[in-house]
Amino acid sequence: MDMALNEVTVVLNCAGPYVYTSKQMVDGCLRTGTHYLDLTGEIPVYQALAVRDAEAKAKQVMLLPGVGFDVVPTDCLALHLKQRLPSATRLALAFYSQGPTRLPPGTVNTMLTMMPRLSGVAIRRNGQLEFVPPGKMRMIDFGAGPVKAIRWTWGDVFMAYYSTGIPNIEEYAVLPEKMIQQMKTLASLGPLLKLAVVRNFLRSKIPSGPTADERARTRTAIWGEVEDDQGHKAVSRLCGPEAGVTWTSMAAVAVVQKVLAGHAPPGFQTPALAYGADFALECKGITREDLN
Repeated sequence: MDMALNEVTVVLNCAGPYVYTSKQMVDGCLRTGTHYLDLTGEIPVYQALAVRDAEAKAKQVMLLPGVGFDVVPTDCLALHLKQRLPSATRLALAFYSQGPTRLPPGTVNTMLTMMPRLSGVAIRRNGQLEFVPPGKMRMIDFGAGPVKAIRWTWGDVFMAYYSTGIPNIEEYAVLPEKMIQQMKTLASLGPLLKLAVVRNFLRSKIPSGPTADERARTRTAIWGEVEDDQGHKAVSRLCGPEAGVTWTSMAAVAVVQKVLAGHAPPGFQTPALAYGADFALECKGITREDLN
């Protein structure tokens, strides 16, 4: 444990001003020559870290956020698809958890924190981040026939652009209808969510996280599709365990092991840039399938 603490800093995703917290941690890491990892999925944190790339390279320090489910498997799948279709100009990613688990409390808390700052769903269009109205749906086959997925803000809109250079990216998730309605209700609160008293009240209503038994009975599928300007397409899928706790823990530990083994390219990194498209397959029980 002492060696781990001396060589790598892991910042857990928690409530609070993420960008500010990350800045203080990065300042300390650059000052002490310590590699920086975190579990966060917030795009503003990724942006704040990316602009410190030159500083980190000068100090031979790696800045690698998103080492959990958001975004190790999706980032690796994005790079795999880019390698399958190098001419790709559009990327779509989606995930679907099947089983009794709920979203982890930390993820719900993050949604409450970030919603007042966002003006829609984040996408990448012609290389630029944009926010578009929520609600777009598409049918996606995760392996057992098409299901309805809703466009969703996920970290790959930022990270996969660095990993692949694909200029148009959007992401989807399959969510219970009850949760979609709850999200619409939260969005309708608008400015009220900027009030700490309102957010704290809503946080008090967040249910506890899934039990070990619930996690064991849940599987998560990830789907990805790339397309180029000539209409050529490639589709691939990943399948693995429950996402919020189990897959996140496996991915984060795998990254820490890489760093402790001396594999930590300096500067701002994404999981796929640092460790390759096949890195997601190094975690036990992860499978990948190419469909066309």
